[in-house]
Amino acid sequence: MKRSWRRRLLMSASLLLAIGGLAGCSGGADGNKNAEGAAANEPTPISIWASLNTNVSITLKNMSEITAIQEWEKKTHIKTEFQHPAVGAETEQFNVMLASNKLPDVMFVYGDYSKLYTDGSIIKLNDLIDKYAPNLKKILDENPEVAKQLKADNGDIYAIPHLRLGKYKTFGGMFIRQDWLDELKLPQPETIAEWETVLQAFKEKKGVSAPLLYGAPPKLTTMGPAAANFLEAYGITNTIFLKDGKVAFGPVEPEFKEFLTTFHRWYQAGLIDPDFATNDQKTFDAKILSGQAGAFFTYIGGGIGRYLPALQEKEPQANLTAVQFPVVNKGDEPMFTGRSWEWSGAGATITKSNKHPEETVKALDYFFSEEGHMLKNFGVEGVTYTMKDGYPTYTDEILKNPDGLSVVQAMAKHFIANYPFVGEDDDRYNEQYYQFQQQKDAVTLFSKYSDNTLKVGLPPVSLTTEESSEYSKIMSDITTYRDEMFIKFVIGAEPLENFDKFTAQIGKFNVKRAIEIQQAAVDRYNAR
Repeated sequence: MKRSWRRRLLMSASLLLAIGGLAGCSGGADGNKNAEGAAANEPTPISIWASLNTNVSITLKNMSEITAIQEWEKKTHIKTEFQHPAVGAETEQFNVMLASNKLPDVMFVYGDYSKLYTDGSIIKLNDLIDKYAPNLKKILDENPEVAKQLKADNGDIYAIPHLRLGKYKTFGGMFIRQDWLDELKLPQPETIAEWETVLQAFKEKKGVSAPLLYGAPPKLTTMGPAAANFLEAYGITNTIFLKDGKVAFGPVEPEFKEFLTTFHRWYQAGLIDPDFATNDQKTFDAKILSGQAGAFFTYIGGGIGRYLPALQEKEPQANLTAVQFPVVNKGDEPMFTGRSWEWSGAGATITKSNKHPEETVKALDYFFSEEGHMLKNFGVEGVTYTMKDGYPTYTDEILKNPDGLSVVQAMAKHFIANYPFVGEDDDRYNEQYYQFQQQKDAVTLFSKYSDNTLKVGLPPVSLTTEESSEYSKIMSDITTYRDEMFIKFVIGAEPLENFDKFTAQIGKFNVKRAIEIQQAAVDRYNAR
């Protein structure tokens, strides 16, 4: 549901499809015909290409059925036509669409915006924003760091953004069976050594098969979030990051061997789920709900909101609480927290096929107005929320849905706060979305050190078309090899004495050039 800077690093070479959709608005009401021959007093039809969010698909077939979208159409005099790719074939269908040169009016995407512009698929938005998006322009003028993130190196703007300007920017982390800690009279672990003590106790005293569970979800790689959280305790990460302000690649740093040594020991001792390399969503869920998992990475909302009540239905005393990101030395502050940047990376692009770019920008800008902001995050007043002492409070339609929908499903049916969409997220949405005290505590805990991530996380840089192609090829080989060797090192199929051979092979894949490409991009970003 949410995406962190780590995901951006892992996906920086590819064009990913966002979960959301956008549109445009009508021309004047002077009775003239528009470019397509439709009467000017009729809603302007705008086609929108966007992936269909999973929670939306449970109750609706198309995003045009979302209550907030229908209200948006009324407010901006538009008529949306959403085009949703087949689940699992998003990237393939997107590339086919680009190659066909038959583009919708708007595409909501993540990825290489500069390349889309260079290839002639989308248009530049600077002048349109200046003239027709006063609400977004005001935000950019008042928040120069946000403007810096949104602009390409040459100052161009290619997308109307999804922004997170509030205090909540970290949405997932490690959770642990707090009831087991209480039973065993153990404090929450902070250091790697304390984690080892806790996991050993879970294995020996609770007899579980997966004291530390990981692998999925989300299964970005076999070195997914849970493993990365422990790696990051050593001050590095599993891909490109900033070390003392300079770009580095974590797996070739000496700390990576220290991490592998620890994880290999944990695996041999049965502290790590033996199926970590093959877990899918079904097996991951089953191990949590069957009481075989002691600690795991998940999201505060969709993870704990689902696991905690299901687990307590079977074990009323069960409790899942957030654990601070681990460190090696007592008293150290975690640096990597999964904190997102103010611009999530998702945005609405206007294609060259769009015959109403001015009206489209006006309509998109509506979501940055006060009224549009409330619609995006809370829906329609009196239906999905009411104002209580100045606070937009969700109604039972959301919190106790009469049709039996979960909170996240009810939200997805009526508005667009719980996945990326043009406009700005509202912290008051999260405060109510997190229904359990364990969730409320988690967001506070994970946010404590979140700004540290800005010192080590790669900013939202922009690569040239040539750089993007070269970097993608290099990193494809490197990440495949890294993931394969990670498994081998952990399970002992490859002795740790061969770590130097591992780093040498990554060198042969030309990681130095990948670092140079990203360093140049960072330098350009800093000069914006």
